[in-house]
Amino acid sequence: MPLHRSNTQSPTRSRTRSDSGFAHQRLDVYHVALGLFAGVEDLASGFPRGHRDLRDQLRRAAAATVRHIAEGANRAHAADKAARFLVAKGEVGECDACLEMATILKLGCPHVLASLRLSADRIAAMLTGLVRRERGRTEQGHR
Repeated sequence: MPLHRSNTQSPTRSRTRSDSGFAHQRLDVYHVALGLFAGVEDLASGFPRGHRDLRDQLRRAAAATVRHIAEGANRAHAADKAARFLVAKGEVGECDACLEMATILKLGCPHVLASLRLSADRIAAMLTGLVRRERGRTEQGHR
């Protein structure tokens, strides 16, 4: 799974980022999170019987990461944006924990698992930057 996308298309869309009116489409972190979500779906679909709880939790956390990034990006007030981005960071941390458990249990290709964990780490770092930015705006009196 590549860590760097092309400059105009996500893995799941044929439209470019700029042709959408939604703010989340302009965030690189949103598109990286979509890539993580797609990779998690591919990985989790191959989990053997007996690992349904881990599979379902991993899928939910990956999907929630994408949703909370989109929700935060489309909020009007900086404090609301920061709060949603923090929730997304928690969800991607949960993805990483699930991926680490899957690694321990040998539930997928080690290279794929490592790549997904790197993506999760990258998303967390990007979200940290967004939270800092939005908190700075709040402190400066931006709504």
